[in-house]
Amino acid sequence: MTVRHLIIAFSDQKVAMTVRQVLVRQGHLVTASCVSGAQILQQASMIDEGGVVICPYRLIDLTAREIMHLLPDTFDMLVLVTPRQQGLLIDPGIYTLTQPINAQMLTDATRQLLETRQVITNRSSLIGQPRPAAVGSKADPAGKRTPEEQKIIEQAKYLLMNRRQCSEQEAHRYLQTKSMETGARLVDVAHWVIQPDRPTP
Repeated sequence: MTVRHLIIAFSDQKVAMTVRQVLVRQGHLVTASCVSGAQILQQASMIDEGGVVICPYRLIDLTAREIMHLLPDTFDMLVLVTPRQQGLLIDPGIYTLTQPINAQMLTDATRQLLETRQVITNRSSLIGQPRPAAVGSKADPAGKRTPEEQKIIEQAKYLLMNRRQCSEQEAHRYLQTKSMETGARLVDVAHWVIQPDRPTP
């Protein structure tokens, strides 16, 4: 199994040290600590396996969104935000934790992102992408999901849990309800959650 790397970046060194200590205590290996977006991009360019960047909404030179657009597609971001900032970050590959954040929330979110490979391998190709096959099509036999489709559903649930501050069961129920209301497959609804610019199922 490919090991995904972990990069943390905070302009405030005290915050960086605290986050690093929390993650290391939980057994996570922090590949690099940075203070700027430029340093993140430099570190990421040397990592073929991809990974996760943990940072605030804004660093001294770039915002999280700007960094995300410049990172290789193999990276995800976990951004620590205020409630006001949360709605500003809906890009694929960006996940948010709303302050106040405790150690358990941070380690759980980090573990899930490290273990779940980014399922959208080319974010720049999402615009104009055709919708997935309809229910019962040959490409998607009813009741069967590929591992990639299951990962998309898990990713969507994680996004909903953070956006709505709800449990995993509530997030799954939301996807199911939306699927029944629209007649779309669960994975189609998950795609829409991950990429809000897609036409609503």
